[in-house]
Amino acid sequence: MAWHIYIDGASSGNPGEAGAGIIAFDEKGNEILNESIYLGHMTNNMAEYSALIVALQKAEEASVHDLFIYTDSQLVAYQIQGKYKVKNHQLSKYVEKAKAIIKHFNNFDIQYIPRTENRLADKLAKNGVNKKG
Repeated sequence: MAWHIYIDGASSGNPGEAGAGIIAFDEKGNEILNESIYLGHMTNNMAEYSALIVALQKAEEASVHDLFIYTDSQLVAYQIQGKYKVKNHQLSKYVEKAKAIIKHFNNFDIQYIPRTENRLADKLAKNGVNKKG
């Protein structure tokens, strides 16, 4: 089973109130997951990583074998791919957590996409910010 998940994180203030947006499709293009999640107070990059981790956890819980992640965060995509070094100590914890989950998939890929191709996840992330309380 393969999933294609678009993720985004948003922070109002950076750091500020944050949210994650996740929208997943099966291999036939059917939408199977659509979530806005309030994350609490964090930076934008922490929110981006939190969205990734939640997506990974959802896919793992559903016994997905092949996972394809799409994000408009070049930092997240390139750090997970190993193209960028992780210099921020706080973010390194998120990277370690994500990579520990990624090991459970037969195939995994994360791609950086332009923001214009990630509008749905972006909207869900912004909705997540507003879910506080």
